[in-house]
Amino acid sequence: MAIPHPTDHRPVLGISFKLASVCLFAGMTVCVKFLGREIPAGQTIFVRGLVSMLVLALIAWRTNALHLLKTNNWQSHARRSLSGTASMFCLFNALTMIPLADVTAISFTTPMFITVLAMIFLGERIHRFRWTALGFGFLGVIIMIGPHLTFDAEATPGVLTALGGALFSAVAMIFLRRMSGGEHAVTITFYFSLTFTICAGLTSLQGWPMPTPMQWLFILGAGLFGVFGQLLMTYAYRYAEASTIAPLDYSNMIMAVVLGYLFFGEIPTVYVWIGAPLVVGAGLLILWREYALKKQLSSTPAEK
Repeated sequence: MAIPHPTDHRPVLGISFKLASVCLFAGMTVCVKFLGREIPAGQTIFVRGLVSMLVLALIAWRTNALHLLKTNNWQSHARRSLSGTASMFCLFNALTMIPLADVTAISFTTPMFITVLAMIFLGERIHRFRWTALGFGFLGVIIMIGPHLTFDAEATPGVLTALGGALFSAVAMIFLRRMSGGEHAVTITFYFSLTFTICAGLTSLQGWPMPTPMQWLFILGAGLFGVFGQLLMTYAYRYAEASTIAPLDYSNMIMAVVLGYLFFGEIPTVYVWIGAPLVVGAGLLILWREYALKKQLSSTPAEK
């Protein structure tokens, strides 16, 4: 697989890659959920990291792009990678505690967290439209998690862990926006993989169980689905504009509901059916607003 040029514009191919990446990430979450609490999240993440680095190194070698594995931007990579690692640990653990559809719906709060964090740390202005979208999204979150926090104490850690994963994912995206030097996507992905592999490896000090052959299959499946999902997502953004690709993330909700029912017999509660559309709608409104503002700015004649 060749590394595409950043200016390639083939939207149909980009959309195809994005939908394929959504399916692969859904497969990864199914593998993690099958492993349940029998295999620690750190052990699964460690194997995924090894697979990711191996695949990325092979692609860089075959495409004569080994220079992409070098960087001088260590601090920025560390901040982005550590926050991304925290998000991964949270989401992997949440998958073992609450239904797949619940984790997926809660993860869609990431755009809302990004909007607020961008205002605080990047000085971005939030106008009335975005505040309205945030309000609807927040209402959706309350509807989804409120019953868990009030009536079902057993689910509370899973809900809070999933929210933590969404928050750390937003922090990672903020650091990614602040990264200077225009680092290549392969470089960012490689050092992210290196970071979460090292962090996951440290959890081995607590002792890892020996997986059964079937568990090894799911662990390797999570690794392969994860790395190729990440690669296809990266390529999707190379071939099509973000405004075209980003909304397709929400198709993951459909995948989560279907796979959760087929593999685990999970049926989303009425609270998820009511709250998830509000969260998804808020995210889509924020994306649409960003696209509209960028289009307006690009069409404004430059001052002479």
